[in-house]
Amino acid sequence: MYKECAGSAGFGGSEPEEHFIHAGNIRELRLYQGLFGFCVGDALGVPVEFSDRRKRKADPVREMRAYGTYHQPAGTWSDDTSLMLCLIDAVNQGYSIQKAADNFVDFYKNGAFTPYGEVFDIGISTREAIEKMCGGESPVRCGGDSDLENGNGSLMRVLPLAFYGLRMEGPQLISLVEEVSSLTHRHRRSIFACIFYVKFAIRLAEGDSKEEALEVTIGFMKKYCSETCAAEREHFDRILSKRILGLTENEIRSTGYVVDTLEAALWAFFSGESYREIVLKAVNLGGDTDTIAAIAGGLAGIYYCASGERAAKGGTAEIGERTWEEDSPVEREAGIPREWLQCIAKKEELYRMFRQFYKVCEGKWRDR
Repeated sequence: MYKECAGSAGFGGSEPEEHFIHAGNIRELRLYQGLFGFCVGDALGVPVEFSDRRKRKADPVREMRAYGTYHQPAGTWSDDTSLMLCLIDAVNQGYSIQKAADNFVDFYKNGAFTPYGEVFDIGISTREAIEKMCGGESPVRCGGDSDLENGNGSLMRVLPLAFYGLRMEGPQLISLVEEVSSLTHRHRRSIFACIFYVKFAIRLAEGDSKEEALEVTIGFMKKYCSETCAAEREHFDRILSKRILGLTENEIRSTGYVVDTLEAALWAFFSGESYREIVLKAVNLGGDTDTIAAIAGGLAGIYYCASGERAAKGGTAEIGERTWEEDSPVEREAGIPREWLQCIAKKEELYRMFRQFYKVCEGKWRDR
């Protein structure tokens, strides 16, 4: 059995604050919505992780649930969000790959960057890489580089690089993403997936339509990754050829294999017309539900930017707010549902971290 979150059971059981997140401009709002969109998608998927698609058809997820796979409270996020937070904290402290690695070790050994001070889920390849970090191995040599080590453990944590690397030139961006992926996954296939996801998210953050973002990202990959990742392109053919846009749900695999995960997240993103619809499509694919919904939710959060029109015109806006300008091109309730956001564990702490991260990113944007 399970319980669904009605919006009043926030972290610690206290009543949620209304509009606890404020943004002064559209880019700031997109950053918050992207990162919170990721966390919310993660939390939606945690209770049903590893369930198969037939079970999800019989009992589809419609709201935030509690208990389930890991017997956690509603709004609990997993290692996906924890490891993303490790990266954000490293950036906030003056980015270095060693600091990111140190945060991974702190997460693994001490439960840092977790909702309740303990690690309840971690991927095999990620665990093995962190064990190498504990043993003193160079951080960028810790990730596995065999063909069989292409899980989604690096793809699930690189979304912050879309904002930190927003103004970077192609080669610099690729170098950064490759370095961060290599902490746990060094194979070119995993790196290719991470570069694609980060560049696609950048284009959404810059205001592109879904189709424009896909077109630009495919062109970027062909320009900058044709040599270094040439052998991997065939594995991403359904994405690079845009066939992913015409596939049915039955043709989508929702496993932890990095190609399957990226395809599933993109399929959900292009199939849905609101944040809610996209993440529920992702979760109800079954399988690696938390990671696929988190990755799709990050994109949907950026794209369906609640109150975006007002923020773009110089006012302030709140995530979860339902007030829209009449000429908004996006449907009124397309953003992150307020009741889901209010369920998220440690949401105020996350917001403080994200706000500091925005200030760091803003400084980098100004410098370019």
